[in-house]
Amino acid sequence: MSQVCIECVKDKNLKQLILKKNSKSICTICEENNLSIDFEDRDFFLLVKAVLRFNYSEWEYNTHWGGDGYESLFYGDDNIFFKQERAISGDNYEELVLSITAGPVYEDYEKGISIFAGYDNGMQNMLLESVKSSSDRCIVKLANRLKSENYFKVEKDLLKILAKFTDVAETILDKGTEFYRARIGVSDKKRALGLGFEAEYHFKPFAEDQIGAPPPLIASAGRINRPGVAFFYCATDIYTAVSEVRPHPGDSVSIGKFFLLKNTKMFNLSESQLLHFYSSDKALDEYVPLNTLSKFMNKVIPPSERQQYSVTQLIADCVRQMGFDGIIFNSTVGNGENIVIFDPSIVNYTNEGAEVVEIEQVTYQINPKRLISDDEIYA
Repeated sequence: MSQVCIECVKDKNLKQLILKKNSKSICTICEENNLSIDFEDRDFFLLVKAVLRFNYSEWEYNTHWGGDGYESLFYGDDNIFFKQERAISGDNYEELVLSITAGPVYEDYEKGISIFAGYDNGMQNMLLESVKSSSDRCIVKLANRLKSENYFKVEKDLLKILAKFTDVAETILDKGTEFYRARIGVSDKKRALGLGFEAEYHFKPFAEDQIGAPPPLIASAGRINRPGVAFFYCATDIYTAVSEVRPHPGDSVSIGKFFLLKNTKMFNLSESQLLHFYSSDKALDEYVPLNTLSKFMNKVIPPSERQQYSVTQLIADCVRQMGFDGIIFNSTVGNGENIVIFDPSIVNYTNEGAEVVEIEQVTYQINPKRLISDDEIYA
């Protein structure tokens, strides 16, 4: 059998499938004994195509529309699928790629995944758009309704959509799971004596209620909560927790560690759920609404445009009504995940891990925008 191991795979969905199969073998690519999967397996083939369709629109690889070809997606440092550099030989890696690209590129809508849109009665079908860049029209319409309607008039329609994904998005966080929360500033600052001529300051971090969820009376609107509603925001790691409070260079930031007092049912919008939707084109289309919800939740929103929180607040309202204890989503400023617990009383503070850090620098990643041109036609 032709095998590819978990270490030769880049994409986390493919890694999860290999973990699920839980079978060890000699990898054809790197020739190491590791958790592996037969790369001629139908499940693996479909998932690779699903990963491709999630990340790429057809015009990015269809040579008739300016793309570099289907096969090109699996080569080079930018390929998102496999670690080509681990291959013992070019022939071994080519065998893996050919097993995928030589497979069917047109499949039945309900039985497989197509790579090209093809033709119908001699006419070019609309090119396939990536799942990542697609948005569910119903959810977008609901979001637009919030501009002119009260949120409670939209809840019922969003609840119907969310109900379809209850099982897929459910994640149980075990009792005792630890999280981090940060707050700019410190509780106390003192100059240490007996340390010679060099002045050294010691700090006392905010603790307990000082770094916990604010009382409802002073709770301002956030990505998940409405004004006057106190939810507990925290993060999976210290760096993300600190990044979320947007400190400036020179700021001192208190960090507190908290843990769950019970098993907690969360609605997870932080990770790809592609493993539930890779069996066919129909399944990929059914995934678009859930991915649209994730995009809304994980969208970067500058402080000047916080009115856009109306959508994410509505999602949280509906998730809470469905019996979930909280929601998980990706941080837009850190590498970890944000956790929001609806009931702060199920989270407890621990002195272990409390610390104060100073911000040395803040870096920015910039992306140039297209400028308005006199030669362009605008709406």
